[in-house]
Amino acid sequence: MSDANPIRLLIAALGGEGGGVLAGWISNAANASGHFSQRTSIPGVAQRTGATTYYIEILEGGAKAGGQRPVLALNAAPGEVDMVVSSELLETVRTIQSGYVSLDRTFLIASRSRVFTVDEKSAMGDGRLDPERMEGVARKFAKDAVIADFAAAAAAARCQPNAVLLGAIAGSGKLPISVETFRSAIEAEGKAVEANLRGFEAGLQIAAGNAAFSPRQDAPATPIRIETANEIEARARTSLPVVAANIAMEGVRRLVDYQGPEYASLYLDRLERFTSKPGIDATLVRELARHLAVRMSFEDTIRVAQLKLRGGRVDRLRDEAKARERDIIDVTEFLKPGPEEIFSLLPPSLGRGVLRLVERMGWMEKSFPMKVRTTRVGGFLRLQLLSKLRSWRPRTLRYAEEQAWIDRWLDLVERALAVDIDAAREVVETARLVKGYGETYKRGRGNWDRIAADVIEPFLMGQLPAGQFADAVLQSRLAALADPDGARLGNVIESVRSLSAERRIAAE
Repeated sequence: MSDANPIRLLIAALGGEGGGVLAGWISNAANASGHFSQRTSIPGVAQRTGATTYYIEILEGGAKAGGQRPVLALNAAPGEVDMVVSSELLETVRTIQSGYVSLDRTFLIASRSRVFTVDEKSAMGDGRLDPERMEGVARKFAKDAVIADFAAAAAAARCQPNAVLLGAIAGSGKLPISVETFRSAIEAEGKAVEANLRGFEAGLQIAAGNAAFSPRQDAPATPIRIETANEIEARARTSLPVVAANIAMEGVRRLVDYQGPEYASLYLDRLERFTSKPGIDATLVRELARHLAVRMSFEDTIRVAQLKLRGGRVDRLRDEAKARERDIIDVTEFLKPGPEEIFSLLPPSLGRGVLRLVERMGWMEKSFPMKVRTTRVGGFLRLQLLSKLRSWRPRTLRYAEEQAWIDRWLDLVERALAVDIDAAREVVETARLVKGYGETYKRGRGNWDRIAADVIEPFLMGQLPAGQFADAVLQSRLAALADPDGARLGNVIESVRSLSAERRIAAE
């Protein structure tokens, strides 16, 4: 037995995902198959600064051999792991970075699902890591891999992801344990057996390549008027380049849900304005379609209420809370609107007047903390009433300001396109700076206004060389994303002004 090599398996899971239960199922199934197994766990530092890892060594036939008890390792060693199971894509990459996945021996089972980090969620722009690149890394470094959205499969099976992962492990055939023995381990546990067996079967299908699961999404909040939506989508397919049409159709669906078909039609009107412009290409139209859809569905107070009442949200919260079928959950929304969020619902002239008065009184920094229990009748009705103001939205101050901003942005894109297409692309990308609400929105909007006035406009008026236009806008945008308070952006703007002064002196 001293010459035998155990099978080494490492599980990386986030807190609360049932990684310990998964490790127990595997270990118990190994023991029931006559093997010797040992498992250990190492808690992560925090939910997103390190996974909780479970390490299992299985010595085949060890329990039948008798004699001396084998000595197995307590921790995984880089380069010596036969199977890695990961419940989240970034944790998969972290495990690879640590050296536990090797090209010559490791079989990888990984979920495409993501739980975004604080850095990803707090970035001024789109801070999400590229999932395709992460999956590419996973496939590149593993000997073989099964990568699927196990969280979505679990949602479809109404179970936890650990059961689906167990099914994928069993279906891989990489462990000397039969499928029936794994099923028996679930049954012997005696907890949520029916749901776990459903998930186990889903995992078997994934391993066999007989099922494809789409990313989990909340159900749409408002039924779409099919005839009108179909007409608008058909218009997008025929009037826009192919690579832009799919994005535009998603934009149409988003804006039909946000404000209705007429608003989605305005979205296409704005896009079609660019399709016949000289020098335009499909990639620019695609990115324009992406950012325009996001900006036209800006997050005002009405939108916040819409999202919090979205169909399927309570079911998702029940899953996150690990609630059982008959458990009652209570959802409390913590809201903290400020004067701008509240009074921007007024008509433009009245709203501006009230906000000027609030500013003179020094109340602009005040907020109104609220706790709204949306699972209670009173709290639900309050948000429901607010969401019903959707028809009022076009009459509000916030709507008027957003449409004015969009028109200015599109005008700058059009004028930049006449100078240089690369510069036009960068002007399109500046929309990343304007997002969210409250302080995030104000900082982003303020930085965008500075870039428009001090960088884009001087180039468009010929005060700066066209060859440096795109790079100047790019550097300005990156500076604003890296430092939302604007200090880095100020340095870039000073450099642009110096360039303008040099050009003026040279001309004289």
